[in-house]
Amino acid sequence: MINFIICDDNKTIAKSVEDIVDKIMMKNKLAYKKHTFYDYNEKFLEIIDSDLTAKIYILDIETPSASGIDMARKIRENDSCEYLFIHSH
Repeated sequence: MINFIICDDNKTIAKSVEDIVDKIMMKNKLAYKKHTFYDYNEKFLEIIDSDLTAKIYILDIETPSASGIDMARKIRENDSCEYLFIHSH
């Protein structure tokens, strides 16, 4: 299963990203799940250390509590994810 980890403090943009993921993944026959966060909180940090497989991170470059760049560094240190995208709005 592919796990999309989406973080954006703007709920409208987070929903747009979810819709894009759905549109792309519906064309495939691969199982996937979306994990959406609106800030880099404790639950987000738990995902980094979780045993989920095939993680694809789509991160906001700036949220009220942290930088997406800093989170990307943390992910790279603690997670062997293959894909990491950072966006700004």
